Amino acid sequence: MPNARQIISIAVALIIGIAVGAVAMQFVGPAGAGAGAVKQLPKKIPIGGLFALSGPLSSYGKRHKAAAELAIKDINEYVAKLGYDVEFVLIPEDTKVEKEEALKDIQTLAAQGVKVVLGPLASSEVATVKGFADENEVVVISHSSTFPGLAVPDDFIFRFVPTDVFQGKALARVALSLGAKKVAVIYRGDEWGEGLYNAFKENFEKAGGVVKAVKFDPQARELSAEVRRLSDYVKEFGAGPDVAVLMISFEDDGLAVLSAAKDDPALMSVVWLGTDGTAMSSKILENAGEIVVKVGGLMSTIFGPAPNPKKEEFDRRMKEMLGEAPDPYSYNIYDAAWVAALAILEAGVYDGKVIKEVLPDVASRYYGVSGWCLLDEAGDRAGGDYLIYKIVKTDGGYEWVVAGRYSLASDSVTWFP
Repeated sequence: MPNARQIISIAVALIIGIAVGAVAMQFVGPAGAGAGAVKQLPKKIPIGGLFALSGPLSSYGKRHKAAAELAIKDINEYVAKLGYDVEFVLIPEDTKVEKEEALKDIQTLAAQGVKVVLGPLASSEVATVKGFADENEVVVISHSSTFPGLAVPDDFIFRFVPTDVFQGKALARVALSLGAKKVAVIYRGDEWGEGLYNAFKENFEKAGGVVKAVKFDPQARELSAEVRRLSDYVKEFGAGPDVAVLMISFEDDGLAVLSAAKDDPALMSVVWLGTDGTAMSSKILENAGEIVVKVGGLMSTIFGPAPNPKKEEFDRRMKEMLGEAPDPYSYNIYDAAWVAALAILEAGVYDGKVIKEVLPDVASRYYGVSGWCLLDEAGDRAGGDYLIYKIVKTDGGYEWVVAGRYSLASDSVTWFP
């Protein structure tokens, strides 16, 4: 697997190549381009979508579905230019971020002949559908699943986001950069929450920090007892400037934590950090903006592609569609749809096993709105930098802004004015 510096160097080279016309805007077409290259494909090529359209991550899921729809539109325009008599069709399902629902949805898609699926969003969902996907040769491309335990070579799961091995490093460095030496953590007791907590703890303690943690049941509606324990840990730490809270949650449970903490003097006296489960959450912005600003804005890390012209154009189009900026995982699912479609075209046949073999090579040649889509040996994105979002109060209310960036290459944080 290339190291971070190699990845950055090659990505820069690709950007330069694009600028001078050395690399095609998207892709040069499948080998043996022409109608014969896709003659074994159906005229209507289905791509499934497992989206969080309701449930604890719904403000993200609606953006991701819109990004996938935009990608399918762009892909079909590109295919028409190639003169291929095929059309890609997105078939969306709402998983509600429930494991059983995700499994039922992928089974429904497979029964309709779908061999390639975008999503799902949560690692718990990916873990649940993995067995079915592997057994039935359905390619699953998650844009946001980060649990390190799902990094399995040669399976049918691909992930266009780095695992939390990287986000754990970023979170530890963010906490240290803010002067924190002791962190009280409250985290979801699921695959994602456990994996990210362990990655953060390992990196923070390696740097000399101290961690105490409270785990909560993701199905719980009321978290007052867990928040009281969190408060006790903050008090034990001294509730000083070298103490921080890290909340590893989704939107709805994050709101439950914040609601229970808002009147606790100890918890409201220290800086709070968040993760990719809260960064750019519309629900937290609208329902807890005032609380969050009191604790430093809930500085939340999320994989963040470097600025590039394609990303800027994508931002503009998504804002026109939704009236709000896309979150970084919207970039990932847009590119995942493109790589999936191009892999299908290059395979020349709608067969999950063949598409699985072709996809990593296609991804290695694709530079999209999320940057270079190089995958590692487990089929996951090969590292990357992280943006740090926080909520601020403005004349118009509350909004998410980019407060800084974590660089993987230098293991450092740059804070923005």
